[in-house]
Amino acid sequence: MRGPPLSPAQNGGDSVKPPNPHTYKTATGFAIAILLTASISGYFMGLRQTGSQISMTRPISLVTTESERHAILETNAVPTAVPYWKQDWLKEGANATWNNRIGNLVQPVPDLSALTNVTAAERALALNQRAARRAFDGAPPVVPHPIAQDSSAACLACHGPGLVVKDKVASKISHARYSSCTQCHVPSMGSQIPTVDSALLEPIANNQFVGLAAPLKGSRAWPTAPPTVPHATLMRSDCMSCHGPQGLFGLRTPHPNRQACVQCHAADAGLDQHKFIASSVAAEARMLMTPPFSETNQSLLTGAATKSR
Repeated sequence: MRGPPLSPAQNGGDSVKPPNPHTYKTATGFAIAILLTASISGYFMGLRQTGSQISMTRPISLVTTESERHAILETNAVPTAVPYWKQDWLKEGANATWNNRIGNLVQPVPDLSALTNVTAAERALALNQRAARRAFDGAPPVVPHPIAQDSSAACLACHGPGLVVKDKVASKISHARYSSCTQCHVPSMGSQIPTVDSALLEPIANNQFVGLAAPLKGSRAWPTAPPTVPHATLMRSDCMSCHGPQGLFGLRTPHPNRQACVQCHAADAGLDQHKFIASSVAAEARMLMTPPFSETNQSLLTGAATKSR
């Protein structure tokens, strides 16, 4: 027969409390929170360390371009192939070092020792070639090639310094640089502007104008004197444009290294349309230009100059 239950004092003095369900729930929540925090922190720290980025449309590269370049330079390894659309052929292609500038073209060095005086036939041939691009002697030459000029820079790129490319010669301009080249130099094939106007399609009426022929050579004060310039010097200040090593063969000078041309070759006063002043002093001064240079001519000039004072 079972007796009555023992009291806490009779059972040894210790009381046994039943487990509390709330305590278990709290501990479990703390443990789950710690695990989630550690997992999320580790995930984002891993992304940051590898330099990756979340993308659902393209693969993620774990190696940066700079690190790959340094690795190639250090190991001298074969570079990694890149997509065709990313290839910059101007920087990495076969012509990466090519610099497309007209001014960098190597120009031929003229052989000054081979230059000699030309014959009359060679000079006449050069003048005929020169006249083929001019309406008359002294007229601006036409442009023998197609042009699409937006500014004078297109013309000056070749004709500013003067260039030789294989058998083609872009002559150097003989005058100062102007901003509108086609104001004087027109295309030899016409403007080629498309039009439906029948009046503009009609050829220009011929006229009876005949220009003077270019002189073969300038006059000389005496047989061994330097010849005068046989043409006007307006818009022809650079003599090397026609008479330099790149000019027509029949017009080349045998001494292109001498740059002060008018020091010996005087301009023709009549062609340059200079005004003459009639005076006794000028008339007597012209006597010295007629050989022989006698003492009589010199005394006349001295006397005329004294009277004018």
